[in-house]
Amino acid sequence: MKYSGRLALSTAIAIVGFTFAANAATVRIMGIEPNDPYEKTINQEVVDAYEAAHPGTEIKIEYLENSAFKSKLPTVLQSDKRPHLYWSWAGGVLDEQYRNGVTEDITALVKDDFAKTLPEGAVGAFTRDGKIVGSPTKVSLIMMWYNKALAKKAGVDVESIKTWDDFLSAVKQAKDAGVTPIVAGGKDKFPLHFYVAYLAERIIGTDALAAIRNGENDGFMNEDFIKVLKEYKRLIDLEPFQKGFASATFSKETGMFGDGEALFELAGNWNYSTQKANSANGEGLPEEDLGMMAFPTFPGGAGDDSDVLGGINGWVASKGAPAEAIDFLKYWVSKEVEEKYAAAGQWIPIAKGAGEALTNPYFKQVSEISGKAAHFQLYLDQAFGPNLGGTVNDIAADLAVGAITPEEAAQTLEDARMME
Repeated sequence: MKYSGRLALSTAIAIVGFTFAANAATVRIMGIEPNDPYEKTINQEVVDAYEAAHPGTEIKIEYLENSAFKSKLPTVLQSDKRPHLYWSWAGGVLDEQYRNGVTEDITALVKDDFAKTLPEGAVGAFTRDGKIVGSPTKVSLIMMWYNKALAKKAGVDVESIKTWDDFLSAVKQAKDAGVTPIVAGGKDKFPLHFYVAYLAERIIGTDALAAIRNGENDGFMNEDFIKVLKEYKRLIDLEPFQKGFASATFSKETGMFGDGEALFELAGNWNYSTQKANSANGEGLPEEDLGMMAFPTFPGGAGDDSDVLGGINGWVASKGAPAEAIDFLKYWVSKEVEEKYAAAGQWIPIAKGAGEALTNPYFKQVSEISGKAAHFQLYLDQAFGPNLGGTVNDIAADLAVGAITPEEAAQTLEDARMME
């Protein structure tokens, strides 16, 4: 859905009534390259409208590819050229940034505004020691996407898949029918960790997983966590991924799914746009062939069946960020602006009431699922921090290619935890 946003956004500024930035300033922002190019268009409309209402303030956004962003950010935050606002998945990575003193306490500038417009829990994801250092923007969930046409070809009744064993049976059935069961971007590793993370949610549960991460109950050598890795290996033993998956990037993964080359893909709600953008024809799967379901349950597991894996994403203010940057941030995450992204099918917004503008049926489903979830587990490579989180990605990839056993993977994680 396209719309003419500049007039509406300018009106939104007048309604929200943000503080005029009296002094000329340039606000530097560094973020992830949008999955859907149209998000850039909306971003620019937001920037243009804000700049028009705030003469003398210039907003500059630098976009980087996901892996490049993660690689560059730690270094640039320690320099005098750091962005004033930068993209964040919160969790352990933000914990480390806060400990390293590269974030700015913006509590006094935003507390009252955020209390009116944003859920307390979401703001809490960007709060450390009672200090607000950034703002949540949107929620994202990892979902199981599937190709209805390939399911029919393989004789797989996707609607009957409820449990992990059901899913493994479907994978085997697809493979026997000559259909690639799952597409995966093994080179980037993090797409594979989604399986480990979700299985941990189902088998162990959120609280017990947090205890293990903190070294309780034998840490990652806990027998229940090793069971998680063994269940993941049950999937791997079926050889479910496409040929060459270990050298495929996440972008390649999404493009292949959009080209109809696999039955399943475990990816975020963003995949609605990504599989289109990265497909060969730029259109992705036809709407009638695209399906989405929750990750299978694990009967007997300690986790709640409604538990979800995903992220609360947003923007963090770096140390020394000027007041103009924070003023723009308040505008950017206001209901009047967030509902524009929601209506355009770009975000599942955080701002109170903005979700009512969602028109995309998949995003509506995700919004409903997240609202009913008993627990919301942040991606493990973010929740665990950069070092241990990176190790989770590593062992997920190593297990996928048969380089290590579940027991060796658990020991690798425990060794990494002990070295923190």
